[in-house]
Amino acid sequence: MRGIVWDGQNLVVTDALEVRAPREGEVKVRVLRTGLCHSDMNMMEIPGVQVPIVLGHEGAGVVAEVGPGVTEWAVGDAVMIGTQTPCGECRECQRGTPANCDINWGYVSDNPFTWDGKPTGKFANVSSFAGETVVKASQLYATGDLPPEQAALIGCAVSTGYCASCVLGEVREGDRVMVIGVGGIGVNAIQGAKLAGATVLAVDMNPDKEAVARSFGADAFLLSQRGESARDLARRMREAFDPIDVVIECCGAPSAIEASLLGVKRGGRVVLIGMAAFGSTAALPLDKVVSGCEIVAMMAGGARPERDYPELIRLAQQGKLEIASQITRVWPLAEVEDAMEALRTGQVTRAVLDHTI
Repeated sequence: MRGIVWDGQNLVVTDALEVRAPREGEVKVRVLRTGLCHSDMNMMEIPGVQVPIVLGHEGAGVVAEVGPGVTEWAVGDAVMIGTQTPCGECRECQRGTPANCDINWGYVSDNPFTWDGKPTGKFANVSSFAGETVVKASQLYATGDLPPEQAALIGCAVSTGYCASCVLGEVREGDRVMVIGVGGIGVNAIQGAKLAGATVLAVDMNPDKEAVARSFGADAFLLSQRGESARDLARRMREAFDPIDVVIECCGAPSAIEASLLGVKRGGRVVLIGMAAFGSTAALPLDKVVSGCEIVAMMAGGARPERDYPELIRLAQQGKLEIASQITRVWPLAEVEDAMEALRTGQVTRAVLDHTI
């Protein structure tokens, strides 16, 4: 089958990728659309990652084959794929903290792929850069008439941003929320905060992002400056929007994280959801933190698929959650390098690959 493999140096578009048949409790999905995410790019930069590997973790398509014991899905069902698959048996699962389960995020995988006959890694329990992938039946969510390019984004960008506001951020009506970074995660953090009844200020260093932020509900926009110190940015944040009840930091830059901690009100909450570069660090303003500041972080914004994905699909189908306009462009699979470059340089809110062209 056709797919994309990261070999440690290049993203290789190949027809020599294979995936095994589904086993007990598994389903094979024919992937129609896959989103591109900074998490995929980070995997290409982290030392020691198993290669070759099939990346991609925002996927939607149709059921192609069901394994033994699977009765809830049938061939042809339209589905999106979730990343989280807690084992239910380890210490963390038994303690009620499945987000800390290693299997949950694909840190432990049986690697169902081969490329030119060589064992090939799986990423985030999904690997949606493959034309077909094998996943647990429990990872799938029915999408009905929601277009696959929109459904795919619910698996990461939409759910992570929305839940960063509504789950980790605990945003409520009347809150004043600042969202730093108007990308695929940021626009959904804005939408989540607005649906919760908050007033939102968006921050980005790209002036073109103001129109994007406002189109998703931001009430105001602050242009950050390249090279600006965290203290200067925090001061301008407070001048523009004081008091700041919640900051959703979506870009992962150390200076932005430090500015979030300095700018939030005493007793406020800072949600760290942006993907920081491997090995990067940020200073912790202890005097500010000990006087009252809650810092929270969790992969996927604290989303619980069984609770949140069906609700997000429903909101999208009802037009209350805007996804279509997040997709700047859909690229053919063979143009993955161009799509990655557009994402890397901030030319897109979300880039999507089409497996059918």
